[in-house]
Amino acid sequence: MSYRTLLALILTFCSLLPMQAAGSDNLAGKRVLVVHSYDRGFAWTADIDEALQRVLLPAKVRIRTFFMDTNLKPDTPHLIKTRRQAEKLMQEFRPHVVITSDDNAQKYFAARFAGNATAPSFVFCGVNSDPAEYGYPADNVTGVTENLAWVGGLKLLRRLKPSIRTVRVLMDGRPSSYAGAMRMKELTPPNIEAEWVVARSFAHWRESVLNASQTCDALAILTYHNLTANDGSIMPSRDVIFWTRDNADLPTLGFFDYTVADGALCGVIQTGFEHGTLAAKLALRILAGERAGDIPIITSTQGLTMLNAATAEKLGIEIPFLLSQEAAAIVE
Repeated sequence: MSYRTLLALILTFCSLLPMQAAGSDNLAGKRVLVVHSYDRGFAWTADIDEALQRVLLPAKVRIRTFFMDTNLKPDTPHLIKTRRQAEKLMQEFRPHVVITSDDNAQKYFAARFAGNATAPSFVFCGVNSDPAEYGYPADNVTGVTENLAWVGGLKLLRRLKPSIRTVRVLMDGRPSSYAGAMRMKELTPPNIEAEWVVARSFAHWRESVLNASQTCDALAILTYHNLTANDGSIMPSRDVIFWTRDNADLPTLGFFDYTVADGALCGVIQTGFEHGTLAAKLALRILAGERAGDIPIITSTQGLTMLNAATAEKLGIEIPFLLSQEAAAIVE
């Protein structure tokens, strides 16, 4: 199955997600502001944005979108600048609902308006940290948390290679990466020993991949979108994962559809399409008259089993027939 076929499958799956109907009110002309933490070139963000458009546009909702670009520009002056830009856009556009994706959009923008009776309603998605850190839930806030399938992913990995006992988890140094890792550490099963490596540079990442087999049986690839090159610029994320695919001699576990599509062996994946679809449907409920604070935060997403057959072949791992039948997608 190609990656684009997978995306079509995911979109079909997301359209069937159970959600209370938005009601019969005419939503044409209602305004929704979308504020993304990251850039439009980041696959996760692009998938969320596409899902939002697919759900909201048929309702004739007016959408304005702002990208904070905090993956590419994580410095404090940029964060302050983009926060002010988002606030100005909100004042000018006067949205009925604001949708904010990922943690930086909460920390530097949306959290300031949680519980503010004069502010619009907010719907978040893709949040790794405990929502309480941002003052959620609140009377005007609901949303979708991001819960990585760590335990399910480990079970999947061991179905492919039962001898795995020690896993090195690789991640970049973003706050959202730390938040995801904290939850994972709490859930690590007793039969797995995990090493946690925070790589801030691509050179450190390469070293951590190449020497992993000295102490570990597998790699878990959490995040890799904020690694610096030798000149201090941010490495293109696909360059990182392609290099990892070509040079890792251990089985690799991913947590997102793009990670497995680009070379990780397997994963029970989170998709931006699912998060965007859920967030958009929450927004429609609010636009139809429900109060955001009355809608429970969604803390559990479906997750899909995904395998990369090319990587399995490279590593000499045979995918069991039963597992191949269970998988939502196999990337050839």
